[in-house]
Amino acid sequence: MTIERRNFFFAAWPLCDKKQFSRKVAETQSLSLIMDVLIFLACLTISIGSTTAQQDSRDKQLSELADAERAFAAYTVKEGFRNGFIKFFADDGIGFGPHPERTRENLIKSPPQTGPRKVVFNWAPMFGDISEAGDLGYTTGPVLYTDVTENPRPPRHGMYFSVWQKQSDGTWRVVVDMGTDTPNAVATIDTKFTAANPVGPRKLNPMRGTPGDSFRERDIAIFSSLARTRRKHGGLEYLDSQFRIHRRGMMPIVDEPGLALLPLSLTRFDLIDGKVAKSDDLAFTYGKYTATFDQQKTETGYYVHVWRRDAESKWRLVIDVQNPLPAADK
Repeated sequence: MTIERRNFFFAAWPLCDKKQFSRKVAETQSLSLIMDVLIFLACLTISIGSTTAQQDSRDKQLSELADAERAFAAYTVKEGFRNGFIKFFADDGIGFGPHPERTRENLIKSPPQTGPRKVVFNWAPMFGDISEAGDLGYTTGPVLYTDVTENPRPPRHGMYFSVWQKQSDGTWRVVVDMGTDTPNAVATIDTKFTAANPVGPRKLNPMRGTPGDSFRERDIAIFSSLARTRRKHGGLEYLDSQFRIHRRGMMPIVDEPGLALLPLSLTRFDLIDGKVAKSDDLAFTYGKYTATFDQQKTETGYYVHVWRRDAESKWRLVIDVQNPLPAADK
């Protein structure tokens, strides 16, 4: 091979190699793009599947909770108040008679009722929610009081509210319960159950887990807001988008216009106790309240609050139930 040919060969070889290399790079980039798309689609499928599975699990747990409430009502209609509440209340479950008491413990100590019942009351769940952990939830709905004496009086209506906690054996039991009378029926006893809208993914809250973020501090925060703004219900900043307010002698308040029906007051909440879900997204508190209205009129009673974390992971008031004490018990 002559020197000229040899030089031409070595000069042409790198050119040919560069073309092949460029083609290989293009093929690799194309393959990498395809792999990226496939990985994205796979992750999207997994994400959608996970979200669907979570929603299915939530729906199933809420259905079980609503079924527990229906079973509670049906058993009480059949067996009476004492037996029904003994069976479905937790050992530490709180009722108000009118002061806070361990309902199951007190009923076990009381003698069974003798003679025919005078009043039968029935109820049904129409709205509720459950924690992400599936260990704490609540339901609320209409109550019908039926007089079954020889000369029956017209039926009375109300709204019950119960917080349930899943026990170690997997059963649901009531941990706090408070009802209010209503002027009319809110719904029929065979009403359909509606689940609260799920919050969805929550953002990271840097305050979460700190002492100031505790659910036990929320009632104090409402009082501070009331004192500062003098606005009804402490302003909407503390209310969940699906809030419910129950007051004696009033229909449930479930929207912003309804807040205008509440009398303007400065309400102080003195916490007694509460519980929070293992997932730290749902909690309840209960205690004593003192409301001061215009002209220095005051009202004292007990309250139950339920708190839920919103999309910003901030606590929002979902349920506010208040029952004033009778004059003789203040």
